[in-house]
Amino acid sequence: MRWGLAAAIVWVSVGAAPGQAMAALTGCDAFIEKLRAGASDMQVAFTHSLVVSHSKTDANVFDITTNAEVDATLTCRGDEFSRFEARVVEPASARVTTSFERFEAASLRAALGWDAGHSRGVLKGMNADAREFLAASKERGDVYVAGKTEEHLPGSVSLGLIFTETDRAFIIVGPGS
Repeated sequence: MRWGLAAAIVWVSVGAAPGQAMAALTGCDAFIEKLRAGASDMQVAFTHSLVVSHSKTDANVFDITTNAEVDATLTCRGDEFSRFEARVVEPASARVTTSFERFEAASLRAALGWDAGHSRGVLKGMNADAREFLAASKERGDVYVAGKTEEHLPGSVSLGLIFTETDRAFIIVGPGS
């Protein structure tokens, strides 16, 4: 699962063109508070990750767990939102898939302040594309079978969605990543 998600960093890190208006990406403290409230039925819990590295980093990394089999990671620099990644293991039951889709929407509302309709609309299109691309990848017999899609927002904020046969990941990347 990790090798597919690591590859996502490369393609989803490319943001909007310089000179575009900044997306209204919330700070990490506000994101944590809003995600807890927006997905309160999933009992969202944040814990600090232990990061082992050869180089010094100013990043705060949080492991996020839920009671819905959806896990996530949040990376912040101070209060600046850097990166969010939600994951679920495939094959997933209908209940887990629904929970993942609700968690995606809650994370968009928390990070960007979007309303429920806008969040669901963007995610509906991204999920449909990723499903279609995964089916095409299987049909072609690709070496790396995956369905990947991305959206670039003003201010170098990017959204990515990756479906594989073993996992599904939704990623929000901020401009400071």
